[in-house]
Amino acid sequence: MNEQFQENMDQLLRLITSKPDTKAIIGSLFWAGALAARQFGTYRLANKGKGYRPQFGVTLISLALISTVLMDLIQSNLALSLGMLGSLSIVRFRTNIRDPRDIGFIFWSMAIGIAAATGRYFIGGTGSLFLAGIMLGTRKSAVNDQPMLLVVRGSSTDIDEIQDVVNQLAGTSAVKAKNILTDSFELVYEVSIARTEENRMIDRLFGLEGIDSVNLLACNA
Repeated sequence: MNEQFQENMDQLLRLITSKPDTKAIIGSLFWAGALAARQFGTYRLANKGKGYRPQFGVTLISLALISTVLMDLIQSNLALSLGMLGSLSIVRFRTNIRDPRDIGFIFWSMAIGIAAATGRYFIGGTGSLFLAGIMLGTRKSAVNDQPMLLVVRGSSTDIDEIQDVVNQLAGTSAVKAKNILTDSFELVYEVSIARTEENRMIDRLFGLEGIDSVNLLACNA
């Protein structure tokens, strides 16, 4: 028991007094940056069209590099790691996640940084290949199911006919607002619709009598 305790204390002492390997740190940063760049390419391919945000892609690369730096600091200085743990615990993120897959990309960036800092290049590279395959494999369904807001305004028409068109062409739909006046109306739907059906829906709605405008907007734009 005492020997095991002494061995643990010796390992702790070596961790505290050890000096960081500058070459290893620089190498891990380059490796993390290269793998994060490939991740950025995967994100861009998997989110073509409305779901693609360049700022988020740049954030993924930055997050991978930041994770690498933090892990290098934690490994080289135990006291600093404890202080960092306390300071980071007060950070709160309140950004809305538009696509649930974005959470996967965020954790993927963190995993790249951790793998780079700990020298687990094979695990990081292999895991990234599998994750890239998963993200690209779900690309079609994710793009086609982007929720959108459909706003229909007009002077007079049969609202049931509008509902029929929405039901026929949208995968799912829900009425968000319905404003009916004596000489006009406004309907707001949240719809999930394939990109190939967007123009068809707009043309069908404009074909109805009394329709003045049809707007199709990305949610959380």
